[in-house]
Amino acid sequence: MNLKKVIPLKSAILSLVSSALMLSIISVLSQVKSSLFKNVGLVYLDINLKTATANAVTSVVTFFRGIDTVGEVTVLFLATTGVAMILSSSQREGEKIDYEKSFILDIGSRLLFSVIILFGVYIIIHGHLSPGGGFQGGVVIATAFLLLFLANPNLKLNHSILTLCESLSGSAYVLIALVGFFKLGILLGNFLPHPVSQIGELISGGIIPVIYIIVGIKVGSEMTVIVEYFIKREAQYEQSKKEVQNV
Repeated sequence: MNLKKVIPLKSAILSLVSSALMLSIISVLSQVKSSLFKNVGLVYLDINLKTATANAVTSVVTFFRGIDTVGEVTVLFLATTGVAMILSSSQREGEKIDYEKSFILDIGSRLLFSVIILFGVYIIIHGHLSPGGGFQGGVVIATAFLLLFLANPNLKLNHSILTLCESLSGSAYVLIALVGFFKLGILLGNFLPHPVSQIGELISGGIIPVIYIIVGIKVGSEMTVIVEYFIKREAQYEQSKKEVQNV
């Protein structure tokens, strides 16, 4: 077996250089005194009191690293746009998809839809109190629509409402960030009341639960669009295969 054909020389060299660089970084980090980092958690917990949230991870993600959330939401928006542009051109509009209706899936999706939506909303609005938040809750909400599409691929959503939810939530996030900047001089400054005495209560944390609600709406609407395009594209592909086999 010729290794040059299996593993190109450039790829082998690049792999060796990357491995050497990674080992160098690890060796440098291993020599850094651990005492420099042992109090990082305590520092974050002390700073977390400024946001008055029971979940310290939430305050880090949505407040101290809020600009990262902007980047993550932007990436998801671009992914949704790319999926819509690629798959919508290959889908046949107005064509009914022939599918075998499953009684269990149909009834189960109808019964579980509202329960899953409620659970997603719970995760979103309790993100500042427990593990969860906008991204997690938004994905859970999208799974409710996934069940409906699996039960009935011909289901049509109102894209005008989804687009409106996505646009308004994105604009609201930017608006909150700018209001915090102009009022407190900090991007995403926590300008809403957030007394420490309210830690653990549902209405607490200032702008953080509001941010999670906005992110949950945006993620939920965008993930629902992605789910719809993929399910319908797969259903149309399977139908095309059956038509070719019948011919």
